[in-house]
Amino acid sequence: MPILSTITQRSAVLGLLGLGLLSACETVIDLPAPEHTPRIALKYVLSSYESQNQKGNDELANSRNLFVSNSQRIFDNRENKGRQDATVVVLDGSGAVVERFEHAPPRYPDDLGFYRPTMGLKPQPGQTYTLRASLPGFESVESSLSMPAAPTIESATFVKNDSKSNPNDVYGQLSISVADDPRAANYYVAFARVIDSKNPDYQGWSQVQVVEDEADTDVTSDLGRFQLSSINSFLGYSYGLYPYADTNVNGQRFSLSANVRYYPGHCQTQNNCQGPDYMEVFVSSMTRDTYNFYLSRQRYNETEGNPFAEPAPLASNIKGGFGLFGGTTDAIYRIKLP
Repeated sequence: MPILSTITQRSAVLGLLGLGLLSACETVIDLPAPEHTPRIALKYVLSSYESQNQKGNDELANSRNLFVSNSQRIFDNRENKGRQDATVVVLDGSGAVVERFEHAPPRYPDDLGFYRPTMGLKPQPGQTYTLRASLPGFESVESSLSMPAAPTIESATFVKNDSKSNPNDVYGQLSISVADDPRAANYYVAFARVIDSKNPDYQGWSQVQVVEDEADTDVTSDLGRFQLSSINSFLGYSYGLYPYADTNVNGQRFSLSANVRYYPGHCQTQNNCQGPDYMEVFVSSMTRDTYNFYLSRQRYNETEGNPFAEPAPLASNIKGGFGLFGGTTDAIYRIKLP
């Protein structure tokens, strides 16, 4: 018998024996599904920001829209879609309804669960608001908050790097300085975008991004560093969300400096060019619950795919349900672009 044939036969026999041994050692454990009562799950960030974009592609506005769904069992692998049959209202401190919502038309077949306001509420800093939501067959939920005061942006500058910029990207250094209010515990997030002040439909997708090859990827929001976030991160599409608490800078001035880039626009024809003329720097004050939610989501993203990571549950402030009723007040500083 040829040597190769003998080795092959022996390998096959050993392989079958190995499979038999592995099968003999295999143990099947039935994990009982935890008790679960389906509850309403939602996310809404109350703010006075009003989009001028008529095309629906304002990422900042989209990140704060109301979304309503419901929880499902831990072993349920079906896609959890949004609900379009919710009733949601916002009440002021006196109990009067100051905002109602209607389901937004889907942009594609599964684009369900997003709602738009109908009464044009402009929340005021220091005022208390309560959100109440109901779905057929579910226990109603609610949550309350007090709107934070607007931050104070002392200065913001952008210095273009001409040698690095090109027709597809403008590079430069963005610096922001903020004065903290010593009378309260404050929670911030900073981000920026470029706009065409003559064309509101340009704003929305034109975010300013930290240059990836120069970003300090080892620094996370846990270290308490004031960093520039990206608008996309509020939607959960990226990891660049850095909520910041004034724990170590109460009543002091604090700042950031980041190497950034943005898309400079394009020319549809030789005489029809669309591009930004201002950079808008946002520093937003958040409620403590909003800060905790974003911080927990950042930690959740950082544990993705790691089977040895500690559990990173999302924070929630919805009584009787899950999710976030958040509040944020923006301060905006405009920089004229060169």
